[in-house]
Amino acid sequence: MKKLKLLLYSVIFAFLYLSIIQIFIDSLGASFYLELLGLLFLMGLTFVGYIGYTESWGEKFFFFTFLFYIGNLAVLWYSAGSLYISLLFVALLGFVMSIPHNTKVQVNEEPKIETYPEPYSEVFDVPAVKHSPGKYVASKKGKYYHEPKSEWAKKIKENNQVWFQSKEDAWEKGYKAHADVE
Repeated sequence: MKKLKLLLYSVIFAFLYLSIIQIFIDSLGASFYLELLGLLFLMGLTFVGYIGYTESWGEKFFFFTFLFYIGNLAVLWYSAGSLYISLLFVALLGFVMSIPHNTKVQVNEEPKIETYPEPYSEVFDVPAVKHSPGKYVASKKGKYYHEPKSEWAKKIKENNQVWFQSKEDAWEKGYKAHADVE
């Protein structure tokens, strides 16, 4: 698709440049030199656009080339009284084709969903205390604390139990609240 669009740009530029060359050849005096400078400027913009066409910025140069070309036709209309409707139409076609788009969506690309890693937590070894009841209990081998009455807490072997007086104590030791904690 991009190659076809580049080919269409090339046909449009060829038509416009051959036409403007004919116009400035027919002009006399100072307008000849002004048209020659304008043509060289437009060709320079077009050349830079072709160089950067594979990059995101190249087509923007085409946009400005067509914009300046339309401005050049307006100046010709004002100064010489000649309106070149076919050239204006072709330049407007190129202008509309080259309008920069802020968002480019890839058809085959799935939307990116940002995922954030879980906060780092570490389970610390607790001195060997067989049983010192508190308000919350966790397993030395786990990462969640529970209320002692929950089914999960009852599954923790007594020699793996770690007791806490508050949620903050459990949190400071690297444990997170399980869904059964109110």
